[in-house]
Amino acid sequence: MNPDSPFNILVVDDHALVREAFTSLLRTHFLQATVASAGSCADAMAEARNRRFHIALLDIELGDRSGMELTTELRTLPEPPLIIAVSMHEEETFVKRTLQLGARSYVAKDAPPIELFEAIRATMAGRSYISHALAQKLFNHSIHKSSFPGPVHERLSNRELEVLIQLARGKSLKQVALDLSLSPRTVAVHKHNLCRKTGLKGTVEILRYCQSNGLA
Repeated sequence: MNPDSPFNILVVDDHALVREAFTSLLRTHFLQATVASAGSCADAMAEARNRRFHIALLDIELGDRSGMELTTELRTLPEPPLIIAVSMHEEETFVKRTLQLGARSYVAKDAPPIELFEAIRATMAGRSYISHALAQKLFNHSIHKSSFPGPVHERLSNRELEVLIQLARGKSLKQVALDLSLSPRTVAVHKHNLCRKTGLKGTVEILRYCQSNGLA
């Protein structure tokens, strides 16, 4: 895809100020682009069903559901957008799993704007892109990884990881079920499994673990 041709961008973030800032920034830099925004997964899917977007910028942490889940759902569309994750999470697990689920690129929210522009151009040209500082961090971590065991949350499935993060926010099983479109019983099973795999017991331990590992 030629980045100089007209194209559509969808910005998905549950913070209004962030959406407006990204939208304004992209419209100013990519004059040929039509930029729309959505504040939730539901709104993003409604926008994507009504119009073809070439690029979707997704926050990983959204209010109603996870950006990882939205990545999977967007890819079911007849003409899915190329997905760029834009997140404050720089933990390796988030980066790897988001890319495995179908995102083409990953940009840290504190990266300079030029990196977001580079990510869009690279993604539209069929390449993947990871923020410079984040890529260096992941490279350094991979060098030492063979000598040190990874964090216990790396043993979790994608859904178990999502449930872990939701519980760390103090949500009840019922609320987590609503947010992730699951039954309370299924969420309870995921909680049991993640606690068994990690050894965490109760909400307080889950919160402390997530905070110390950059998950909350």
